[in-house]
Amino acid sequence: MTRVQTADGLFGPLRRAAGAWNRFWFNPADPTTLGLIRICGGLLVLYLHIAYTYDLQAIFGSHAWVDTQMMDEFRKEYPVPAPPVGWQNSSSVTPPQTSEDEHYAEKWGINPSLLLGKGRTYLCSIWFHLTDPTWMLVVHCAVLAIMFCFAIGFCTRVMAVLTWAAMLSYVQRGPATLFGMDAMTMIVILYLTIGPSGAALSVDRLITRYWLARRARRQHLPTPSFGPPEPSVSANVAIRLLQIHFCIIYFISGLSKLQGGAWWNGTAVWLTMANYEFSPMRMKLYMDALRFIAARRWLWELVTTGGTYFTLAFEISFPFLIWTRWGRPLIIASAVFMHLGIAFCMGLVTFSMVMLTGVLSFVPPEVVRGLLDRLGQSLRSLTRRQIAPGPEKARAIMMAQGRSF
Repeated sequence: MTRVQTADGLFGPLRRAAGAWNRFWFNPADPTTLGLIRICGGLLVLYLHIAYTYDLQAIFGSHAWVDTQMMDEFRKEYPVPAPPVGWQNSSSVTPPQTSEDEHYAEKWGINPSLLLGKGRTYLCSIWFHLTDPTWMLVVHCAVLAIMFCFAIGFCTRVMAVLTWAAMLSYVQRGPATLFGMDAMTMIVILYLTIGPSGAALSVDRLITRYWLARRARRQHLPTPSFGPPEPSVSANVAIRLLQIHFCIIYFISGLSKLQGGAWWNGTAVWLTMANYEFSPMRMKLYMDALRFIAARRWLWELVTTGGTYFTLAFEISFPFLIWTRWGRPLIIASAVFMHLGIAFCMGLVTFSMVMLTGVLSFVPPEVVRGLLDRLGQSLRSLTRRQIAPGPEKARAIMMAQGRSF
């Protein structure tokens, strides 16, 4: 065996692994899927912030549920405890030495000597500084305009960054309304700012096509043909980052559920379905359905136990099966089924919508283009059918023109 063959045998697997890693991250990708995610995510973000309009002062004003004074104290004084480094008891902790330390311990419930720092100075929001109701409404309307432009893909690069920064302002000023849906929305929009989300299905692309066609006419050149958007490395990087992030989210969510006894004994789904705080138990039809299920043991076991273990299996297996050719359609269909159940039984409609928007990142761009092409053909045929005159009207028109069938 020659030295070259020996080296190839040693480094061949590493070379193939490096090539696979390079193809995974840096192969140019069609940005069509990214454009669809921008439309869905942008419209969802716009809807969520329109909903803030009616309670703008109650959530972000100077006298809001969490008022400006409380938020300033939170930003400057919130305790950041140091991690424990060994066994400690209360007698070994140094008591507060000054009246200021005593006041802090009484207010926040922790001895200042145990802290690593104070405050959360990284929090930033325009609503920390802007408190005039009129100007707040003006800025809020400007934010809505920015989000609309982002959703339709106008000046997408700039609008994406402004949209993400504006969302951060709302999230970090309104802790009373913050929950998982806001975090998921911030994640999706962040990756849309990284990739060329305006390269497909956007007003930017229509404007580019218009100016290229106009320039061709001015120079007496043939009108250029426009095919699918140009693949790019940045589109692939953004999609891959979003995919990996959602894999981590689902996997950790599934593993954390294993800490709860209700997920082991199969009753977690029932505790959700029969929770008056979440589920629509005020609806007679829903209550009749619950009674119907509870009256039949085999059906109750099928719905509750099956639903509980289905959720665990789906979330834990998500990062493993989603990359396989046969498992991807199954996992995407399972995601749709689970989040529709969450939307109906828990009322978390917007959360389910943003999660399904993130799952769209696993849909190949050729599938998205095929669906959009079929949708466009259906709309065009429907439009022609509505515009085309009926037989009697067509006969009258042709007779008026001196023609006959």
